[in-house]
Amino acid sequence: METYYKEFDIMYDKQALVEESKVTEFAAFKSGFNNGSWFDEAPTWQQGHVDTSKCKETRRLVDYFKMKLLTNDIRPRFYKQSANSAVPLHADINTKCCVNIMLSDDNGPFVFEDIGKVDYECALLNITKKHEVPSHTNERLLLKFSIFDITYEQALDRIKSAL
Repeated sequence: METYYKEFDIMYDKQALVEESKVTEFAAFKSGFNNGSWFDEAPTWQQGHVDTSKCKETRRLVDYFKMKLLTNDIRPRFYKQSANSAVPLHADINTKCCVNIMLSDDNGPFVFEDIGKVDYECALLNITKKHEVPSHTNERLLLKFSIFDITYEQALDRIKSAL
């Protein structure tokens, strides 16, 4: 399973992160590729780029992951998935891996094509592997730290030795 994801337990203020999501402006996810896919503009999958000058707990976590993972290109984003909507099967483009923190209490599973359903609170994810997020009855809120300069395998080795 570690080829796909690694759960870990770190200290963070979940309520502060939820509050920070409320001061973040969300918009429909847009891939920028305009190739006729669902990801060209996905109104039920909203993305909010975090202003870390206003979001102190997110800033603290960015600094923490930079130090632990030895990454210089990590970008925090909040995501909201509307209730009763799904994110189709895909592999992320450009993002080499990510750390996700689930902020909603009842959010349903994340599904990797090859291994099936995964439930987590905080995990390093190999999003270069195909995955989807099935429809769920409640809105799903998460904070994603997209990492662009190290691979999942590098991040996994570093997180295991750092924690």
